[in-house]
Amino acid sequence: MDYTPVGLAGIDELPWGSHLCQFFASVDDLRETIVPYFKAGLENDERCLLVAMDPLGAEDARSALRAAVGDFDRRELAKQIEIHDVRTWYDAGGVIDAERMAGGLLRSEEQSRADGYNGFRTNGNTGWLRREQWTNFQDYETRVSLGLKGRRMISMCSYCMDSCGPRDVLDVVRRHDVTVGRDRGGWTAVATSGDEVARRSATEQRLSLLVQELEHRIKNSLATVQALAGSTIRSARSLDEFGKSFNGRIEALARTHSMLIAGDQGHVVLRELVENELAMYGDEKADRVTIAGPDIVLSAQPAMAFGMALHELTTNAVKHGALSARGGKLEVVWRRIADGLAFEWIEKDVYLLAQPARMGFGTQLLRRLLPHQLGARVDMNFDSGGLRAKIEIPLDRA
Repeated sequence: MDYTPVGLAGIDELPWGSHLCQFFASVDDLRETIVPYFKAGLENDERCLLVAMDPLGAEDARSALRAAVGDFDRRELAKQIEIHDVRTWYDAGGVIDAERMAGGLLRSEEQSRADGYNGFRTNGNTGWLRREQWTNFQDYETRVSLGLKGRRMISMCSYCMDSCGPRDVLDVVRRHDVTVGRDRGGWTAVATSGDEVARRSATEQRLSLLVQELEHRIKNSLATVQALAGSTIRSARSLDEFGKSFNGRIEALARTHSMLIAGDQGHVVLRELVENELAMYGDEKADRVTIAGPDIVLSAQPAMAFGMALHELTTNAVKHGALSARGGKLEVVWRRIADGLAFEWIEKDVYLLAQPARMGFGTQLLRRLLPHQLGARVDMNFDSGGLRAKIEIPLDRA
């Protein structure tokens, strides 16, 4: 059996035809995997293809490789390596044609060999995937695994841990030959298909990945609680006000957590978040609160941030806005736009005399934290009829 160097400390080489998967939690995870992986391929006279996106975009990846490979510019000019932004490579907004995509990748291996290269090496970040594209993309992964056999090609797919629930992890692992993971500063390559020994190794690796995911989410949750406590203390005017506000925010976090784990998927449908927060405020005529928008799925981190934003909007509406006044009405609508999601919160028939004099925690959350955490654009207007808030979020961050 012929082998190719992998470039990762602890993994000297793997057989040609290997299909790898990697689960990353940060940009450092990506950089520390992708750079040595492609450096080894270039030095082994392989043609290379990198399809990149945030958090390690095409230009960042190019700069990192240029620093690691002395003659990188010459190799890129000769098209030994091509680096593409994911939006120019995939039709990220369209239907996935698994057969066409897999066929194109395998033809690239044939062309690389015809051009005299020793083989073909690829990596792609799958963060562009929407929930409704998941099944078709896993079909593509299956086709790639089958097509690689007998070819001088090695391919690695990178999945963001925050976007994958436990079942997603299982989907990915069983469609790849090898799962790449860290091991005390080095790397390990665990076989995840084939004979009974491989299947046992796959089970151990899946459990390890799930433990890593749980640890990552717990750390994020604790950091969120700490931030909530600090912000609530600064904005509360009494201990009693702090207790009520802080408890309400923790309950909102808990509800979103429950929704994330209910289906064991690590994601939430936006409509369910909205309905869960507003269910008790409707009326028999169903005209006090209206909700409308397409099915859009949020992964764990965006769901937590957006769930908190909905809680703050609702709390404000109950205290001062459309849900406090008789005759007040609330309309919540969202739609897809060219680069993401447009969400609108529209309060009517409230007749506010003036815009609030001070910026409370809810306003800070919307105007400061959402742009920081989700790359959101936030526009809030208090007119005589009530609050109108518009939030635009890039879908590749959600």
